[in-house]
Amino acid sequence: MMKKINTIFPFLSWLSDYEKKDLLPDLLAGITVAVVLIPQSMSYAMIAGISPIYGLYAGAIPPIIGALWGRTSLLATGPVAMVSLLTYSAILPFVQPGTPEFIHMAIMLAFLVGICQLLMGIFRLGFIMRFVSHPVIIGFTNAAAIIIGLTQVKHLLGIDIKDSEFVLPIMIEIGETITKTNPYSVGIGAVAFLIIVAGKRIHKYFPGAMVATAATTLICYFLELSNMGVKIIGQMPEGLPEFAFPVSGLFDMSQSVSASGMPVMTITLTNLENVLRLIGPAIIISVIGFMEAFAISKAVVEKTKEQPDVNQDLIGQGASNFIGSFFMSYPVSGSFSRTAVNIQTGGRTGLTNIVSGLIVMSTLLFFTKAFYFLPKATLAVIVMSAVAGLVHPKQFLKLFKTSRNDSIVAATTFVFALITKPDYALFIGIALALLLFLWESMTPRIVVLTRDQRSEIFVNAEKTNKPVCPQILYILPDFSIYFANAEYIKEQIMQKVRDKKNGLKFVLMDMEMVNKIDTTGVDELKGLVEEMKKEGVGLALANVKTPVRELLQSSEFFKMLAIDHPVTSKSEAITLLFNRIDYKYCKEICPHTVFWECETVK
Repeated sequence: MMKKINTIFPFLSWLSDYEKKDLLPDLLAGITVAVVLIPQSMSYAMIAGISPIYGLYAGAIPPIIGALWGRTSLLATGPVAMVSLLTYSAILPFVQPGTPEFIHMAIMLAFLVGICQLLMGIFRLGFIMRFVSHPVIIGFTNAAAIIIGLTQVKHLLGIDIKDSEFVLPIMIEIGETITKTNPYSVGIGAVAFLIIVAGKRIHKYFPGAMVATAATTLICYFLELSNMGVKIIGQMPEGLPEFAFPVSGLFDMSQSVSASGMPVMTITLTNLENVLRLIGPAIIISVIGFMEAFAISKAVVEKTKEQPDVNQDLIGQGASNFIGSFFMSYPVSGSFSRTAVNIQTGGRTGLTNIVSGLIVMSTLLFFTKAFYFLPKATLAVIVMSAVAGLVHPKQFLKLFKTSRNDSIVAATTFVFALITKPDYALFIGIALALLLFLWESMTPRIVVLTRDQRSEIFVNAEKTNKPVCPQILYILPDFSIYFANAEYIKEQIMQKVRDKKNGLKFVLMDMEMVNKIDTTGVDELKGLVEEMKKEGVGLALANVKTPVRELLQSSEFFKMLAIDHPVTSKSEAITLLFNRIDYKYCKEICPHTVFWECETVK
């Protein structure tokens, strides 16, 4: 019974074991995280195209929910740049940013993201994250950082440009309106930038963003820079976010009276189109947002030695978005920077995130008026300084040197993210990665092996240019055999047989890397045996794994082979085949000593 309760309310297990000695470190870490969270949350809300107050709403309830229902205790949940960008690009085609309709759709998107992540966690679908390869993330992250930076240029320069989800129109319009740059806005941004840079030199966790926020707000207030064209946050509502159903506009309820005089309540679906528009983006944000959180959680558990649980973390992130949407939050995820602060400042349990959320709530209650004169240029600089660390050109060079396919995937994702919508680029990158993997599996290598007389091990004969036995061709397929590659493998083996026709008696196929085989693969191998018999060559298998052996035995395949039973090792197979070859050919014609057995007949 208690186990079921802990499954539904996982926070009960760590709260019941909480020790007093952890309280002070958790309080200090929570306060430090909140100092970073408050300016970041307002800045990231601007990326999403909504008022900074909604960033504070997203930094209030979701961190607490994530701490209570997530598995990774120090994972800091809240607004993040990447998810904010995806939110912006998802809604922009339909509604003007900053409008009530745009804000409502952003909150509705959080609701849908929460449902998607909760369902994935409950039904243990965390394995879906594996389909988003590392090269896709590299390409997307680098492009997203550039896009995010460009969306903030208008706030830094104090110019008005048309909102767009594409990079090229933004760059063109910036070029056309750059002459209208407000020098005071650039100046206040420069001050914020210098404070942030200087803070990092003082200490890597110096609260530069908060200090820059306070300093530039005071400068703007005392110098009355708002009268000189510097755009400020302005009035923000005080108090905690109101509880509201995130899809309240979806239903229209009306009451009427029936013919018998009984009251009748009619519920009509309205505005369903907006929900349907957001389902696709919600799935994308669910996966990408959690990919970011999952990457962070892996780094956290290495330090804290917690037992990882990807599905419970999915539930935690889903609950953060789902419950947060009832309190006017837009989509959130785990934050790299704030989690790092959490760890480095000595946080020990999920209480740190609860504390940071409570501090944000206190800010909403008592201090929103203090942000009235906060320049938007400052928030833009905070965003730019945060995403600058996401641009890593060396990652592309490293991929190019190590894997041609991975570099193609990363570069393609990067380019398409810049020329199309970022979510389109993700689909393209994932599809391309899967296609390239499928192509590799369709064209596996058939490695010809021979014995290196110096090292006494078997090596790739074609790469090392070592001699092979003219009577026994020893080959190794480097992939499982299935419907997409079975015919290719058969053709490649037959080509090698024809190339070595003179004197060839047997082909020994090492199945060490063949983990699976399907019925198509078995049929093609049967066809291979028949074709080889026409050439006067027999086939034998070695190192056959249990699942493969069982299928081959049930299809009576071994009866067709030169060795009609499974052979557990290559040395045993070579010995059995060597006893059947032409020793006279070995002694009088073959100049090589490939196998150990060769020395007995030379």
